[in-house]
Amino acid sequence: MLFNLKMLGAMVISVATPKGLDRPKMAIAALLGFVIAGCSASEPTALNSSQTGYSSQTESVPSEEATSAPADYPGDRTFMEPNMRFEVVAESGTCPETIGLWEFALGFEGGADHTVVVDTQTVASQPAQIVLSGPQRVLYEAPLKPELASCLAVARSEYLSMYTITFGEGKVQFEADLTNRDGFLEIQYADISAQRPYVHWRAAE
Repeated sequence: MLFNLKMLGAMVISVATPKGLDRPKMAIAALLGFVIAGCSASEPTALNSSQTGYSSQTESVPSEEATSAPADYPGDRTFMEPNMRFEVVAESGTCPETIGLWEFALGFEGGADHTVVVDTQTVASQPAQIVLSGPQRVLYEAPLKPELASCLAVARSEYLSMYTITFGEGKVQFEADLTNRDGFLEIQYADISAQRPYVHWRAAE
């Protein structure tokens, strides 16, 4: 396990961190790699109903254990549970009850750095991809698992209104939108971390 963790840390810094990224961002990338990325030597653990329970207006799908994930799609296992959950408001189809996010903020005088990673692995059949990227807006997309392909829904939070997760047309999308907000807000880094959408952005006066 110790050997795997050391290798994982090296991989995160060398792969997920672009050249020129300063030390604070390198530390954040390494931290996310350790606490979020699955370890191949770990045994899969059963997920409880709050993580994988599905709700539907027409049908329901029983909760499944992590061992049901496709063998060629690693990364469902994590070292730390998401620290936030958005309720999924379903319009039709078979949808998850919630979707998890890891959200971290490091404050400084006059502002804060924010990092968010969305746990799309629980609902997607493949890793997310960036389909739109700009200084204040980024959009990720991934195909839904077959049992959730009919889902038409949205998940958002009043407190974290810059994040929106939508389900529709057999896909799940995550959008981080910093436009039309007070102060200086800018996306400093957006990529895929442990096969999940990863955004690091700054808010300042």
